[in-house]
Amino acid sequence: MTVKELFEKYCGKSEEDEYICRGHCVRLEPATDAELNGFRELCREYGVDRRVADELEDFYSQTNSLFNYFVCNDRSLFEWWQDDQRAIWLGCLDDESFIYDAAAHKYAIGFAGSNDGGEYDSLMEMLEAYLKEGWENGWNE
Repeated sequence: MTVKELFEKYCGKSEEDEYICRGHCVRLEPATDAELNGFRELCREYGVDRRVADELEDFYSQTNSLFNYFVCNDRSLFEWWQDDQRAIWLGCLDDESFIYDAAAHKYAIGFAGSNDGGEYDSLMEMLEAYLKEGWENGWNE
């Protein structure tokens, strides 16, 4: 499933053609070539595993940010990338952070970069679980 298909399946739409996710309006805008090039450069600079970089690049080619938080070429994505933590901070929505934990090789949802909201093998798996939970609880209308 594509990013747009997940949002179409689990989220309502506003009059401005934005998707409603847990009370927030989210616009899906594909990354520009310049943004994708900047993201690739950041991945090289930080030594991100090629498989993960490719997966994230595919995501960003469909939408340049996760929940309109960081644009994909924003260095802030790597604010939590240190010798001991090595996490890519994909974004936040309310109190929940979305990360890729390179040490665990998992995507995770949680408070301040933790995994207390769940761990996932892929970005799309994490996104679908989050959107589906919002849909099931009536938070995406």
